[in-house]
Amino acid sequence: MFSPHDQRAVLSGLGDKFLKDLVSSVRGAREDLAELREWRSAWFPSMSERCLANLIHDRIWARLVAAVDGNPDIETVDREPFREIWISQNYQVRVKRHHPDDKISTYPTAAALEFWVHGSQLPSLETITLGAGYRWIAQERRVGPAVISYRDGKDNPIRAVELDEPGEGTDTIGWRPVTRPDLPTVDLFDATRIDGRDEGGSSS
Repeated sequence: MFSPHDQRAVLSGLGDKFLKDLVSSVRGAREDLAELREWRSAWFPSMSERCLANLIHDRIWARLVAAVDGNPDIETVDREPFREIWISQNYQVRVKRHHPDDKISTYPTAAALEFWVHGSQLPSLETITLGAGYRWIAQERRVGPAVISYRDGKDNPIRAVELDEPGEGTDTIGWRPVTRPDLPTVDLFDATRIDGRDEGGSSS
């Protein structure tokens, strides 16, 4: 029986192509924010955290939607205030800012809070809901690395993985473990490949 606690299976299901698109979208949003900061340096100190969060979210979302467009296994849903991406009808992903403790913010409606709760669902029937976004470096007001997290409740992260940029001369997405000692880690490179094959999607 498939278990959403099997991070290896979850990352494989998302596919290497989606992971690359997420990293690229976070990088692009980081560059967009830097351009705004340079263009209107006087604005930046007075911009609220909510304003910055909305801006960054919009830039990641726009880039990610463009990157996955045309993939028959991926559906994007944009019904504000909820935007989400369905992958192979098994994974429901929302773009989220991750704080250092891996907590996220969301509209506190019953539907929004229920989205993150897995404990009451039957393992054989559930859709896996994931937060896919970025680490927010609050002291510097800067977009950090891309992050994927699985949680049982908005403030109860079970697994979290940070994704690294590809190294020079390669397009392979690297990984690094979240430093919180209470969260298990996983090798992302191995997780997206089984028996040497990319099981999650194309690598182009």
